[in-house]
Amino acid sequence: MPFNVINDINAGKEPKNPEKFSPWLTNRFFSMFPDTLFFAQMMNMNFNLDEKYQLEFLINTVRPSKRWQKWLKREQESSNHELIQNWYGYGDQKTKEALKVLTKEQIEELKKKNKKE
Repeated sequence: MPFNVINDINAGKEPKNPEKFSPWLTNRFFSMFPDTLFFAQMMNMNFNLDEKYQLEFLINTVRPSKRWQKWLKREQESSNHELIQNWYGYGDQKTKEALKVLTKEQIEELKKKNKKE
C-alpha cells in the first residue's frame, strides 16, 4: 500500500515495497507539514524524474518523525444536490449556490416534477 511507503519514509527506513510508491500521494501527504513542504514542492517541480529517484530523495532528506494528519475529504452531498444538478444542468459550484437559495417547498416541487418524468 502507498501509505506503508509513506510510513517507512517517516520512520527513516527503506520501504519494503518500493514498487507501491505513489509520487502524487506522497507529495500530497508531505505538503501538509511545514518541515517537509519544501521537499514535496521540489518533487512536484521535478515530476519528470524517475520514481526511483524521487523515492531516494525523500528517504534521504526527510527527517524521521511521527507525522499524522487527517486527510481532508469531500463533504457528503445531499440527494437534493444530484436532483438540482440534473434538473438544471449545473456544475458542482453552481448547484451548491442554488441549494442555498432554493426553499424546501421549491425543492419538493422539483422532486414531484422529476417523478412525473
